[in-house]
Amino acid sequence: MHLRRLLPLLPAALASLLACGGDSGPPGGGGSATIAGHVVDGFGLPVAGRTVIIGSSSTTTDPSGAFSLSGVATPYDLVILAAAPTRAATVYIQLTRTDPTLPDLAAPDPPALTATVKGAISGGAPPQTTLLNRTAVVWGSPDQAFGGDYVNSSPYSIDVSWAGATTITGAVHGLQWTLDDNFTVTDYVSHGVKSGVTLSSAATVTADLALTAPLKDTISVTATPPSGHEIFERDVTLTFDDGTSIPVSGDGLDAGSLQVPVPSDIGAKALVLFRALSADGSMETDAQLSGLAPGTSGAALSLPAPARLTAPADGATGVDTSTDLVWTPVTAGVHVIFLNGTANDPSYAIVSGGSRARIPDLSAHGLGLPSGHAYDLALLAFGSYASIDAFAQTGVLPKEGPAFQTLSFSGFTTR
Repeated sequence: MHLRRLLPLLPAALASLLACGGDSGPPGGGGSATIAGHVVDGFGLPVAGRTVIIGSSSTTTDPSGAFSLSGVATPYDLVILAAAPTRAATVYIQLTRTDPTLPDLAAPDPPALTATVKGAISGGAPPQTTLLNRTAVVWGSPDQAFGGDYVNSSPYSIDVSWAGATTITGAVHGLQWTLDDNFTVTDYVSHGVKSGVTLSSAATVTADLALTAPLKDTISVTATPPSGHEIFERDVTLTFDDGTSIPVSGDGLDAGSLQVPVPSDIGAKALVLFRALSADGSMETDAQLSGLAPGTSGAALSLPAPARLTAPADGATGVDTSTDLVWTPVTAGVHVIFLNGTANDPSYAIVSGGSRARIPDLSAHGLGLPSGHAYDLALLAFGSYASIDAFAQTGVLPKEGPAFQTLSFSGFTTR
């Protein structure tokens, strides 16, 4: 799930409380359903060897990330235990899908495959990258591949990284543009693309680019932050159907109205993102509009009020596995509570579409909550999704990222 962008749901019924006391796992046992799902990493790739727990039953994911547990009552809570030596658990609350695809939020990124793309640049202005004049060459692919760099000369050379198949096919884009003193995009000088470029691991591939001046139109977007928040960042990214994304604008203005040019004849659309921060700096919210065609005007964007923990209070003491964690939910948001202690303390990620949970009692699995330890809490909400089951349909964020994301922080000390 691409939670790497940091990094969904109509809040369903309030999340049931996770198991505590002497229970060995989360609720969900004693039913008739068979849950046959998959565990994936942040790229959507299968994760093998993970312990999956529902109720008092557990199993281990196979090489394809698959698992199956029978005798489950729905809705159910599910725990994924990270592989040793990592001491971490990912907990999903109130699922009903019998075929969920669930990210292990403690899974490391898989080993990256890399290749080099190089070539000559012709046409356009002489390649240069300064504060206000940019030339970039960027790789794009429907696969989870990343590559690109600012360039100052021809020939160019960029590195591309990806995970999964040893061979991928995509496109190479070259773009030149200008910025004003606020780093807001003002014009596009030239663009060129080389499609159907195939990369293999450790290979070097040549892709020459011929740049020409594009036609241009404008887009305009007005964003409204929640009460008590001020916009502090406005980003514009050009996106293409071949999977390429090129960030072209990123200013620090607090203005809610943005009007910028977009190339109109190269197949580009715009993704516009606004970020806002609370007055005390403890909460952040962002929202984006994607797929904006050149010429779009009057688009409106409302940034949601961040999900915020209301109990226990920040700095509370005596927190244990019987303590209710309660928060203000974001409509159509999936909520993730990240709990991190110090040193070798176990960490937890609790994923919910509701507004209430408990820290799971995983002492039977060597991940019991330590006594008298300070924990930091980060509450992430992202969306939009109709339910937590809708997120569990693929377990992967859209390639262009969530429509909104909020983040808030607090902390406590355990009993």
